[in-house]
Amino acid sequence: MTDIDTRMIRFQCPKCGHELEQTIGRLKSSDAMRCPGCAVGIHIDADRLANAADEIQKALDKVPAEITIKFFR
Repeated sequence: MTDIDTRMIRFQCPKCGHELEQTIGRLKSSDAMRCPGCAVGIHIDADRLANAADEIQKALDKVPAEITIKFFR
């Protein structure tokens, strides 16, 4: 599991508006979930989510661990 897989995603049920929260890793591992508020089935495009998560991880990997700011007179 990558660092990005542990990140939480918050969204609303498209039917009842119930607030949902799930990790990216859990969403990637399943193509559907049920809303605990109204029990509607919610389809997850796992391939598209996995690709987006990979792109986010690549971008995060490029961020330097430390940023130095120098001031000149």
